[in-house]
Amino acid sequence: MSKQSTYPLGMRIRYRIDNFMSKGSSSIFLALLALFMSGFLVMVFVRVIANFLIPDETLSSWMDIPWRVYVAVLEGSAAESDGDSNWAAKMTSIVGVMVGLVLFSSMVAFITSVFDAKLAELRRGRSLVLENDHTLILGFGDRIIEIIRELIEANESEPDAAIVIIAEDDKEDMDNVIRDNISDFITTRVITRSGVVTNIKNLKKVRAEEAKSIIIMNSVASWRPEEERKLADALVLKSIMSIIALCEGEEHPPIVCEIHSDRDRDLAENISNGTVKALNEVSVLSRMIAQLALSRNGLSVVYSDMVGFDGNEFYFYQPDEGWGGPLTFGESTYRFKSSTPMGIHNAEGKIILNPPIDTPVTDEDELIVFAEDDSTIFYFKEPVYDARTSEIPQIATSLRNQRIALLNWTPKTDIIMEKLCSYLPAGSELCTYVSEINGEMDAIKANLSEVNPGLNISINQMDFNDLNKLHDIDPQSFDSLLILSPGGATIEEMDAFVISLLIRIRQILRNSGSSQWPKLITEVMDSENIDIILNSGVKDFMVSNQFVSQIMAQVSEEPLALDVYDDLFQAEGSELYIKPATYYFPFDGKESITVSYGECVRAAQLRGEVILGAQLHSEQKEKDKMFGITLIPDKNEKFTLTPEDGLIALARDES
Repeated sequence: MSKQSTYPLGMRIRYRIDNFMSKGSSSIFLALLALFMSGFLVMVFVRVIANFLIPDETLSSWMDIPWRVYVAVLEGSAAESDGDSNWAAKMTSIVGVMVGLVLFSSMVAFITSVFDAKLAELRRGRSLVLENDHTLILGFGDRIIEIIRELIEANESEPDAAIVIIAEDDKEDMDNVIRDNISDFITTRVITRSGVVTNIKNLKKVRAEEAKSIIIMNSVASWRPEEERKLADALVLKSIMSIIALCEGEEHPPIVCEIHSDRDRDLAENISNGTVKALNEVSVLSRMIAQLALSRNGLSVVYSDMVGFDGNEFYFYQPDEGWGGPLTFGESTYRFKSSTPMGIHNAEGKIILNPPIDTPVTDEDELIVFAEDDSTIFYFKEPVYDARTSEIPQIATSLRNQRIALLNWTPKTDIIMEKLCSYLPAGSELCTYVSEINGEMDAIKANLSEVNPGLNISINQMDFNDLNKLHDIDPQSFDSLLILSPGGATIEEMDAFVISLLIRIRQILRNSGSSQWPKLITEVMDSENIDIILNSGVKDFMVSNQFVSQIMAQVSEEPLALDVYDDLFQAEGSELYIKPATYYFPFDGKESITVSYGECVRAAQLRGEVILGAQLHSEQKEKDKMFGITLIPDKNEKFTLTPEDGLIALARDES
C-alpha cells in the first residue's frame, strides 16, 4: 500500500488538483475548460429532463436543446433564447445564465490575467531574441548612448541591422533612456533584455553565439576605488568565460571589452583561441592627452574624426586581384586619390605604422588606409599624381624645452606624467598640482626623477578653489596647461568642477595682460558641454566618454583597430602631430604659397612622414569647418598655405 493511500480520499484529491494547477497557465486553462464543458453538459441534461416532464412546444426537435443551453450559458439571454416557452424551460435557462456568468467570467478573467502576465514578462525583457549577425552589448552604463550612436552610423549602409543589449537594469528604463537620447535609428533596430550578463541561459536568450561581435561594458568607472575596479574586471572576465562556455569551445564572435587592470587585460586577450580585445581606458586616454600637450592646437579634432564612424577612419585594405606587381609603401601612397595609406598589416599579423618608403608591399600584406568610408577606397595600378617636390627646407627642428602643468590627480595623472617624460627633452619642466599629496605621489615623483634626471619634475599641493593660490603658480608662464577631470558622483559634477576651474584660470590669464596664453587642454565627460569649454579659451579638449565609446564601437566592427591605437598612442614608433608648413616648403619671405596636396604628401615622404591633411590657421575658430582641419583631400586639390598653417603628420617626433 502506498503512503498516499493512508490519507483520506478528499485530501488526496485536493493534493492532485494542487499539483495539476501548479504546472502553470496551461493547466489552469484546461481546468476552466473542463469545468465549462461539465457545466454545459449538466445544463443540457437538466433541460432534457425538464423537456421530458413538461414538453416545450417551441422546440422543433430534441437537437435544439444543446443550442438553447449554449446560447443561455454563453450569451446570458434566457428570455430571448426561449421566447414563449413554458415555465420549466425558462427556469432551466435562468439557471444556465447564472452558471454561464460564473464560468464565462472565470474564463475571461483567466485570459486577461495571462495576457497581463505576458505583457509584464515582455516589460521585464526575459523573452528569446531571434537575431543573427547582431551586435551584442553586455551591460548598460554612461557610455551606452555614444556606443549606440556610433553603431547606428556604422550600420547606415546595411538595410536591416540589430543591436541587442542585455543588462541587469529594468528593460523599460533602458528603452526610455535610449528613446530620450536617440531620435533617428536609421536602419538599426535596438532590442533590450534584462538579465545577469554572466549567466549562460541569459546569453542563450540573446543569441550570443550568433552575434557579429560582442561588447562587454565595465560596470565601474576608472575613478572608483581599486577594490570596486577589481571586482568589475572579474565580472568582465566571467562574462568572457560564459561566452566561451556557451560556444562549447568553438570559435566565438569577436569580443571587445573594457578592463582597468593591465594584468587582467593580458589575461582576457589570451583566454581563448578566438578574438578578444581588451581596452584600458586610462592607458589610452592618458597617452592621448600627453600627445595633445606636445602638438599644435587642433590635434584632438583629428583624433575625434579618426575614432568616430561619422568622419574618416582607417581600414585594412587589400585589392582582390593583388597589388599588380612590385610595390613599395612610398609608391602605394600615390595609388589612392582621396585616401591615404598609414601603414602595413603584414602577413605575420604585425602592425607597422609609417614604415620606410622603400618597404615592399606583398600580395599577402594589407595596407592600413585612412579613408572616409570603405566604399571610397579605390586602388589604381598606376600613380594618380606625379609629384615634383624633390627638396625640403633645411630647418634646425630640434625638440624645444617646455613647461607643462597638470591640474588634479586622477588615475590618469601618473601615466600622463610618465608619457610626457618620455617625450620631453632635457631641461623641460613638469609641474603637477594636487589637492593633497600622499606617499604614493611622492614615490611616483621620485621614480620619474630617477629615470629622467634631465627633467625638473615637481608635485605641489594647492587649493584649486583659492584664486590667489592659482594666481601664484603663474599660469601664463607655462607652454601647456592640462586640466584633468576628477572623480565624482555624476558626470555633470565632474564637468562642473573642470569648467569652474577653467573659468578661474581664464580670469587670471585675462588679468595678466599677457598676449601669449598657454595652450589650455581639458578633459570633459559629456559632449553636451563642448560649447561651454570652447567659449572658455580652451585650444584642445577631449570628451573622455565619447572617445572611449567610439573606440569600442570601432573595434567591435574591426578588432585589429585596437592594435593600431595601441601603436599610435605610445612613445615608441610614430604618432600624430600638427607641424608648421615651413617644415615642408620654403616660403622665402612670401606671405603664402599655393601647392597641390600631392606635393604635401611628397614633402612629408622626404621627411620620413605620412601626411593625413592640413590645418588652416584662418579657420581655427570655426567649428563648422572642423577648426581649420581638412583631412585626406584629393591629391590634385590645391591649397594656399601661410607660415602659420600646418600639416597633419604621422611622424616619429615633433621635430
